[in-house]
Amino acid sequence: MVAGITGHQRLGSNAATVWVRRQVRTILENHRVTQGVGSLAIGADQLFAAVLLKMKIPYVAIVPCSLYAETFSKTDLPKYLYFLRRACNIRELPFEKPSEEAFYEAGKIVVRESDLLIAVWDGEPARGLGGTADMVEYAKGLRKLLVQVNPVKRSMGLL
Repeated sequence: MVAGITGHQRLGSNAATVWVRRQVRTILENHRVTQGVGSLAIGADQLFAAVLLKMKIPYVAIVPCSLYAETFSKTDLPKYLYFLRRACNIRELPFEKPSEEAFYEAGKIVVRESDLLIAVWDGEPARGLGGTADMVEYAKGLRKLLVQVNPVKRSMGLL
């Protein structure tokens, strides 16, 4: 089974991040995931990649645009590059610059290539095109298996 990730870049406190990591691992184990897919953004995407690496599960990196690395701060860039180098496959979209359209298209690919989508999401509306809420709605439209991990309420369940 292929699992994809969509989620917030800011997960909250250290305790919330630890809790999310545990939930993601449990989901991957329970669904016998054999591959992951995501865009390696800070927050949920990189947490997902870290869990996959620890579990020795390969993952595909969907890079929204050729200048995606420029969206990372100097402190966040090394971590992104670390995860990118460890991807079993890298697919870069044909956008040059970062944009909401590029991020939305990358998110749609993550959803389409997933049997299961993990949404690390507080349930609030998206703040821009391609946000977590948009990806959840897209996944629902495709009738994907969808699990929400809410870092604010510390709840988990099917959507």
